[in-house]
Amino acid sequence: MNAILRSFLIVCGIPTLIASLYFGAIASDVYVSEARFSIRSANSGGGGGGLADFLVSPIMSSGGQDVMVVADYVKSQDMLLSIQHSLALRSHYSNKSNDFLARLDENATNEELLDYYSDRVQLLHDTASDVITLKVHAFDAQFSQDLANLIIRLSEDLVNRMSNRIEADALSVAKKEVERTSEKLRVASNNIRGFRNDNQSLNPAAESEAYVGLVSGMEQKILEVRTELSEKGAYMRRNAPEMVSLLNKENALKRQLKIEKGRVSGNKNGAELSGLIDAYQPLVLDQELAQQQYASALTSLEVARLEAQRKKQYLITFIEPSLPDEAVEPRRFYQVLTVFISAFIAYLIGGLMWSALRDHLRL
Repeated sequence: MNAILRSFLIVCGIPTLIASLYFGAIASDVYVSEARFSIRSANSGGGGGGLADFLVSPIMSSGGQDVMVVADYVKSQDMLLSIQHSLALRSHYSNKSNDFLARLDENATNEELLDYYSDRVQLLHDTASDVITLKVHAFDAQFSQDLANLIIRLSEDLVNRMSNRIEADALSVAKKEVERTSEKLRVASNNIRGFRNDNQSLNPAAESEAYVGLVSGMEQKILEVRTELSEKGAYMRRNAPEMVSLLNKENALKRQLKIEKGRVSGNKNGAELSGLIDAYQPLVLDQELAQQQYASALTSLEVARLEAQRKKQYLITFIEPSLPDEAVEPRRFYQVLTVFISAFIAYLIGGLMWSALRDHLRL
């Protein structure tokens, strides 16, 4: 009986006593600041068509894989370096006023510091709602809140950088297309301007139509004069004053008609007006096509901009980091009880194994 009691005290009593002394008198208080955030994107709703789909009120949807990207970034070396630029992380966790088992080694390497930091920062991801719960453990209540705020701010900066990069990449192609079509339209407009300056003609096709209309009108007038000459020639001599006047009018119209036909068939430099029309029409077609392409590029740029805005990610903190008013860790009684139960289970297993071994030796 004394042997059983003695073994029980050794296996269970001593570890429980050590745990009681450590958690009761040595273990430092640990404060936990908790926050909750998520990543959302603005997705347009509605069932219209074309640009109308982009002009309706946005609704928020989950950020999907971006949540895991942020979670990985929080536990990364980059995040740790950024934190150390703003907070004295190493000095806080390695402070000698903290208990020797819980504090960070003063000479810890960057990798060891990252492992220690990762143990002190918890990220719990709710896959159903894509909500991340952030828990920061520190030896000071204010420091835990400051560290949690800094982690959320740096994570938000990461999300903004990713969104801006995606938006810039999406708009880059559309902007280049606008620049290309704008240059094409400028060249086409300059070609038309140069043609007009070189040939002193704003629109050869319109001028040709005007000349043709003028020639047709003069031919009609000549026909009317000839009809009148035929009617009056039946009872008048050709040297009669009225007949002479009609003949002079006919000759004047013929001369003018010859001049106008000359304008239609050739200009003052001898170039054919039809040749000017043939040279002018392709320039007009190029300008119209360039205008259509430029308008289409502007529309594509606006659509790309709205689509980028729709896909833009936002880190939304709906529970700000708390300022703990009491230490929640270590859970002293629970930890001591855990040590006792673990030791007692080990004691029972050891006792059973010893009994089995003793019975085997007796055989």
